Amino acid sequence: MRRIAVLAAGVLAACVPPAGSAGHELMPLDQVRPGMIGVGRTVFEGSRIEDFTVKILGVLENAVGPNQSMIIARLEGGPLAQTGVISGMSGSPVFVDGKLVGAVAYGFPFSKETIAGITPIGDMVEATRGGAPRAASARFPSPLSASGPRLPLSREDLIGALRRPLPMVAAAAPDAMLPARGMPAAGMTPLSLPLVFSGFDPGAFEWARSVFAGLGFSPVLGTGGGARREGALPPLEPGSPVGVSLIEGDLDISVTGTVTHLDGDRVYAFGHPFYNLGPTQFPMRKAYVYSVFPSIYQSWKISSPAEPVGTMEQDRTTAIAGRLGEPPRMVPVEVKLTTSRGQQRRYSFRMVEDELLSPVLAYTGLLSVLQANERAYGTSTVRVEARLSLSDKREVRVEDVFAQEQPAAQASALVAAPLAYLMSNDFERVSFDKLEVDVRSFETVQSATLERAWVERSGPVRPGAVVPLKLLLRNYRGETLSESIPVNIPPSASSGTYTLLVADAAAINTLEQREMRQAFLPRDLDQLIRAINGLRRNHHLYVRLMRADDGAIVSGEYLQSLPSSVLSVLGASDLNSGTIPIRTSSVWDFDLPTEHAVTGSRTLSLTVER
Repeated sequence: MRRIAVLAAGVLAACVPPAGSAGHELMPLDQVRPGMIGVGRTVFEGSRIEDFTVKILGVLENAVGPNQSMIIARLEGGPLAQTGVISGMSGSPVFVDGKLVGAVAYGFPFSKETIAGITPIGDMVEATRGGAPRAASARFPSPLSASGPRLPLSREDLIGALRRPLPMVAAAAPDAMLPARGMPAAGMTPLSLPLVFSGFDPGAFEWARSVFAGLGFSPVLGTGGGARREGALPPLEPGSPVGVSLIEGDLDISVTGTVTHLDGDRVYAFGHPFYNLGPTQFPMRKAYVYSVFPSIYQSWKISSPAEPVGTMEQDRTTAIAGRLGEPPRMVPVEVKLTTSRGQQRRYSFRMVEDELLSPVLAYTGLLSVLQANERAYGTSTVRVEARLSLSDKREVRVEDVFAQEQPAAQASALVAAPLAYLMSNDFERVSFDKLEVDVRSFETVQSATLERAWVERSGPVRPGAVVPLKLLLRNYRGETLSESIPVNIPPSASSGTYTLLVADAAAINTLEQREMRQAFLPRDLDQLIRAINGLRRNHHLYVRLMRADDGAIVSGEYLQSLPSSVLSVLGASDLNSGTIPIRTSSVWDFDLPTEHAVTGSRTLSLTVER
């Protein structure tokens, strides 16, 4: 009997590799047969890896894609009879006769039996070999196209760039979301990935939940990285939970799956894509499983990420892959918030640097910070200043005041939109050092309307004179405010009638866009950065003194008071040449900052006599 027991133990050891083994043999797909009995490994609770039985039913050829087959199996053991196939099991390794067959990766929602799809390990290894860094604009067309924004760039155009990768941002149409992952094998779908949001405001999470669910994740508002555990987690091995982070710090967004295979410092997991991003640089972390939440639709593991262990380098159709070691660099985000009660709050987190996800993460993170500290309903005003530092020392700055509907969402979109523009530019690859945001919130609506504008003068206006321009504003509560601007008449001003325009940012942008009649197509990254830094602001009034004169706009630049011979050379009448004729020129401009988001415009006439 003792010999029989020893023999049985030896057979079992041959079926399942010892914990921590990395170089175990892989079973080719052509050796997999119906009726084979294997052993799967995963964590159902804590960090202890448990075995479950796998009964091979067959192989579905080309089920996932061309030459990408799927192994169908019935799973038994542990809690599976009550839970079915569990979200978070993605990547759980399956061994037959001691050889690694593949990873549990697919399931049938609402299934009465625990039938799973297994991704062959050969497909996982082959799909994740090598790969150069993903090129800019690889997933989405650049917003800088002929059908895009017009010159000059406006705040609405900037935020519009953010809507291209994610149309739901900033209250855009909800029916044009990113495509969800497909449904291969006649209804068998990739096991959704539990995406845990930690430190997020419930309102912001509800918005993010609908967005990330459309990307194939199962968003959960949970404890995340701040949960308490006793003792250190063991090293990664086949069957261990593994996390991939999008945000770390005071806010945390991480997804949890299972390790399939280790080959030296190389890690293979999931058995299906994270989002099929190709080459990536996302943090890979250990994870802890608290329990399994049973569901009729599809059960999921309640888990949280732990310490970093390396970098996820590949995100492909059949697997993710990475290396143990140093985690990748992330973009630091610092938020300083002055609440409507005068409280000073600071938040610090890091987000992945990715052209698809970074703008969305910046928007979601800032929106959560604002909504967690201020009321969700009623009147309010948000002032925001942000500085985005590039690795080559260039800087992008945006500033504005929002006092209309959803000021928190509008402010968050303004901060996140430059990321979308810069990361999808066609000129050069950009990298960011940090994002710093300073926000002040008020419970009152700090808005005003330009009611009246007039010029106070006695006698004729001479070149070189200073003429007082008086403005009357009316705020949200009906109170009147007055401003005075000294209008400087240039000494070289010729005699004649001038137009004095006082306008808000939207009105002056509309005027210039009507004059330019050109799409915003910058020549290089520096011009793009200047355009973003030069955005006109809601809380400023813009004054312009103009006179009738011939000029032209060449490649977005104003050339005023041009002789007819120069205009002829430029071909000002040929709109296809990039040269636009203009019949007015500006002789003086002024920018007046106010304490309110201002709307309205007025036009006055001013006669200059020499």
